[in-house]
Amino acid sequence: MIDVNLPFTKPTMSPRICDFTERVLLRLKPLTEGDEEIQNHVIEENEVGEQDERTQAIKLLKTVLKWLKASAGRSFSTAITEQLRFLPLLFKIAPVENDDSYDELKRDAKTCLSLMSQGLLYTEQVPMVLEVLREIAGSNSWHARYTVLTYLQIMVFYNLFTVMSDEEIVNSIRGLVIKLLEDEQLEVREMAATTLSGFLQCNFLSMDGPMQAHFEALCKTRLPKKRKRELGAMVDPIPSADLVRRHAGVLGLSACILSSPYDVPTWMPQLLMDLSAHLNDTQPIEMTVKKTLSNFRRTHHDNWQQHKQQFTDDQLLVLTDLLVSPCYYA
Repeated sequence: MIDVNLPFTKPTMSPRICDFTERVLLRLKPLTEGDEEIQNHVIEENEVGEQDERTQAIKLLKTVLKWLKASAGRSFSTAITEQLRFLPLLFKIAPVENDDSYDELKRDAKTCLSLMSQGLLYTEQVPMVLEVLREIAGSNSWHARYTVLTYLQIMVFYNLFTVMSDEEIVNSIRGLVIKLLEDEQLEVREMAATTLSGFLQCNFLSMDGPMQAHFEALCKTRLPKKRKRELGAMVDPIPSADLVRRHAGVLGLSACILSSPYDVPTWMPQLLMDLSAHLNDTQPIEMTVKKTLSNFRRTHHDNWQQHKQQFTDDQLLVLTDLLVSPCYYA
């Protein structure tokens, strides 16, 4: 029997999903406490004797992942609210593409996150999921923060019209992505830029004045000059917070530029000029600028005779020096 409520019928006699979820989460409590990533340290053997609570919880979690994978994989309907309560645990496993220790636990967690992110959400479920994403975005694990962005991309695209119908939710997602642009971890910042570019390209978010002003302000974060130490060739490192803010601004401008691969909006020429001013900045800013200019050239090459009408002569001269030989724009 299935735990389902139908109109004008009596409740079924099957076990209740809510009660079952509560019992399971209680036994998984050793994994939910703290901010530590969940690692599979359990050796698959027929062990004899007592096991600590964390080991028992990890074994139970493996079974839960199989259940979630089977349940979500066989249904195209809306996700069950009780299943969404397991999201924080899935993010704490935090599988990423370049993880060397890609065992069964992480593989199943990635599958569950992928399937659950594709589920159609009711309007009242969206704030619950966003609350979990905001909580995990403050985690000490950069793997978890990275996974939040990949989950958010799929969730928004599969529930685009539901999410766009609520302006408060749109602003919440916008704030979350822009916040992660200033993450201390390079991989998270770059994924945030990719996410922002995709949202702008599908018109989920709009490129407005406040957004542009925010990125330009971040780009103007001053970096102290390098100073030689007493007798050695060593230099004082640039404070990471200043470098991260400046890089976040450059990534924001890059995301806006790459969100329009087939046309040149009125705001793009100035953003390209702002971006070019950082070509000689320290890494990783320099590499971000070079990649952006290279992608801009590649995507606008075919219709350049039309696109170049949006630029002034001075702007075209700058792009000529930056991108290609002088004969390219002739």
